[in-house]
Amino acid sequence: MMFARPTISEERWLVLADRYAALHGAVAQSGNGGGWKTGTWLARCLGFVLGIVGTAMFAGVLSQAPAPWLVGGVMLVVAAEWMVAQRRVLRSGVEEALYLCGAIAIVVQVLIWNARGGNEWIGAALISTAVLLAGWRLLNPLLTTLAAIGFSLAIAFVDGRLVGVNMNTLWAGVACALLAIAALAAGSREYQRPFHDRMLDGFVIVMPWLGYGWLVEYSGSGTAITHGIALAVALGFLAANITVGVIRRQHAPLIGALGNMVCAAYSLHRLLPWPTHWQMVAGGAVLFAAAIVLDRQLHRRTQGITSAAIEEPAGLDLVQVVGTAHLAPAPSTPPPVGVQGQGGEFGGGGASGRF
Repeated sequence: MMFARPTISEERWLVLADRYAALHGAVAQSGNGGGWKTGTWLARCLGFVLGIVGTAMFAGVLSQAPAPWLVGGVMLVVAAEWMVAQRRVLRSGVEEALYLCGAIAIVVQVLIWNARGGNEWIGAALISTAVLLAGWRLLNPLLTTLAAIGFSLAIAFVDGRLVGVNMNTLWAGVACALLAIAALAAGSREYQRPFHDRMLDGFVIVMPWLGYGWLVEYSGSGTAITHGIALAVALGFLAANITVGVIRRQHAPLIGALGNMVCAAYSLHRLLPWPTHWQMVAGGAVLFAAAIVLDRQLHRRTQGITSAAIEEPAGLDLVQVVGTAHLAPAPSTPPPVGVQGQGGEFGGGGASGRF
C-alpha cells in the first residue's frame, strides 16, 4: 500500500515512546505504535548521512542516462515510499534522505529543461515546494521549517539580487514576521497530530529570527533606521513570545524569545554609541533586573509556570508509599469454580474431629 503513514493514535504513541525511552518497548509490544520502526536521534542522523552517500553513488551510476535527474529522482522517491509503506520505516533518516534528494532531483531536472537567466527565485520556490512536500509526507517538522526559509529566500531573490538596496529583502522579512504571527496564533488550538504542533513550533522559533535578519539586510549596510525598525520588531516578538509561552506553558515561544533577545542586543549594540564594555555592563544589569522581576511575578502564580517551591503534603513520604505498594502481598488466587472435594477425611499426626 503506497502513501502509508501512521494514524493519529499511532503517531501520538510513537511520540510518547520517543520522549520516554522506558516506554519504547512497551509501546512496541502492545502494538499501539502500529509496528512502525523508529530510531534514536543519533541513529537518525547516521541514517540520513548514509542515505545521502548512497544517493550520491546512485547519481554517479545514472550520470550517462537520459534525463538522469528525473529518472534518479523518481526511483529515489519510489524507494522511499517502499520503505515507508512496506517496511513501515519512519524517522530512520534513510527514507528521509531518499525522499528529500528524490524530490529535489525532479525539480532540478525541470529547471534544467527551462534554464533561463534571472529566474533564481523560481528555482528557490520550486525547491522549497519539494522540501515542503517531503516534510509533509514524512511528518518531518524540520523539513517544513527549511521550506519556509526557502520561500523567504525566493521572495528576496525576485529581482535577481540578494544583498544591497533590495526592496524584496524587506518583503521577505515582512513575510517571515507574518508567518510567525500566524503560527503563534494557530498554536492556541489543540491539534490531533503531534506533527502539526511541531511544525508550528518550528515557525514560531525560526521565523522571527529570519525576519529580523532580512530587515537588517534591507538597504545593505544596516543603517540606524533599519536597526531601529528591526529592534522594534525583535522587542515586539520578545514580549509576545514570553507572554504566550508563560500563559500557554509552551516551550517553543520561550525558546524563540531567547533568539529575540539576541537580535535585540545586536541592534542595541549597533545603535548605542557606548564602548563595548559599558554596553555589556548595562545589558547585564538589565537582564539581572528583568530576571528578578520575572521571578517575583512567577513566584505568585499557583498554576502553570511558577517559580514557587513545590510543597509536599504533610505526613506523606513518597518513598514509604512506593515501598509499601511494592512489598504488599499479592491477593491470593481463589480456587477455580467447579472444583469440589470427593468426601475424603483429614487425619493423622494426632488430628481428629475434635482437634
